[in-house]
Parts: sequence; structure tokens; C-alpha cells
Amino acid sequence: MFTCLQGGYNTRHPRTFFNSRPQGSDHFLLLLVRTQTAFCIDGHSFAAESGSIVLIQPNTPYRYHGTGSEYSDDWLSFLCPDPEAFRNSGIDFHMSIPIGNPDMSSSYIRQILLEKSCISEEYRNQNIHMLFCVLFNNLRLACMKKARDRLCSPYFSKMQNLRLSLASEPYREYTPALLAGPMGISASYFQHLYTEFFHISLRSDLIRMRIEYAKGLLQNTDMSIEDIAEASGYSSKIHFYRQFRRIAGTTPSVYRSSFYQ
Repeated sequence: MFTCLQGGYNTRHPRTFFNSRPQGSDHFLLLLVRTQTAFCIDGHSFAAESGSIVLIQPNTPYRYHGTGSEYSDDWLSFLCPDPEAFRNSGIDFHMSIPIGNPDMSSSYIRQILLEKSCISEEYRNQNIHMLFCVLFNNLRLACMKKARDRLCSPYFSKMQNLRLSLASEPYREYTPALLAGPMGISASYFQHLYTEFFHISLRSDLIRMRIEYAKGLLQNTDMSIEDIAEASGYSSKIHFYRQFRRIAGTTPSVYRSSFYQ
């Protein structure tokens, strides 16, 4: 059964509110944001509009804060009986999910909290579990709609082809304005579409591509690490080392040596 640990309904915080968990939490976290919110989850930054839901898995670093005059949300921390099955159930994690009827989802969260704190114990656990199931079924429908909208976009195919081109030459200098120009859209809208289509920002994706390119050079050439940094698009060796370690979890030299043991 789904188990509710804690939660809040229509909670409000001043504009200085900032929640950061560098090591993550030992439970799942659901946030229904009522104000525009900036998130960074496992190194991936994105914005969530009011009326969106964000789901965070256990042991995942995250931080978030409001971008307006205040921050407001509904939230639930919870456990589930089969975390692996839940992760593969068709619900998107670590990204913004627009909800068609946020008031309905909010009412489920409110009822879960009422069941937890005010209702007699006789059917409490069963009721909470069923409310979670209804909430997540609606969330799956929202994820399906989001996926359909993405595929129907006139820009999706162009973005896919562009992303393949970026991956083949990640060492080049790219800017949103440069990439958006041939599509006839603004740089800001390009970045919005890129994140919506691929669930990662252009900047984060380019960094990931450069590190993957560097990994290939470390594995398959005898180039020096300094030369690999430059060949991967980095003008600073220190910057390359920092980003490589953050993404690969180890240094370039240790990564290379692991292939020759």
C-alpha cells in the first residue's frame, strides 16, 4: 500500500523560501506547486508553472524555490510497496507535469491528509492507498497528454534532427539564438521546447554530450587529458575536470585507467 508520511495543503512561504536536500530524502516527494517555481533535481534545472506536479524519487538531490512574491504548494511525502514498479508505471519523475485540473488533484491531496489525521483507523490505510491510486491514475493521464502534444508539435522532428547534429559535434560553440534562428522562433521559446521535448535543458544536454564525447576519446585514443579537454570544447582544463567529475562520478584519469586494468 501507498503510505503517507507527511504532507501539507495550500502551504505558503515568503519569497525567501528555499528548500534544499543535497542528499535527497529517504522517501518519494510529490509537489503540486501553486506558484511558478524553479527546480534543480539531480543536476537538471527547470521551471514549473502554477498548477504543475513534480515527483521526486528517494535519494535524489534537489532544491527548489518560488520565483515570485511568495511560494505556495500542496505536498506529500510517501512510501510505496514496489518502488521499481512505480518508477516504471508511466509517470514522469523529476520534471514538471502540467495538470489539466489542479483543483481536483489538490482535493485528493487534501483528502489524503484528512484521512491520515482525522478519520478513524478502521479503513484509514485502505482509503489512503485508494486515494493515492486515483491521484496517480490522473497523473498518468496528464503524462500521456503531454507526450501526445509533444509528438504533434510541428517542431518535434526538427528538434530531434538538431539534437542528433549537436551530439555529433558537441565541441562546437552553440547558443539558443544561433539554433533558434533557422526555425524562425525566439531563443526563449526554443529553450522551452527543447526542455519540454527532451526533459533536459539545452545547456545541461550540451554538457552531457561533451562529457560523453570526452569519454570516447579517453577510451579510444592516447591523447593527453589536456588535449581531450580542448577537443571536447573546453577552453579551461579545470572547468573540464569539474564537469567530468560531476557527471561521470570520477576524474578523467581514473576513468581512462579503468579500461586498462
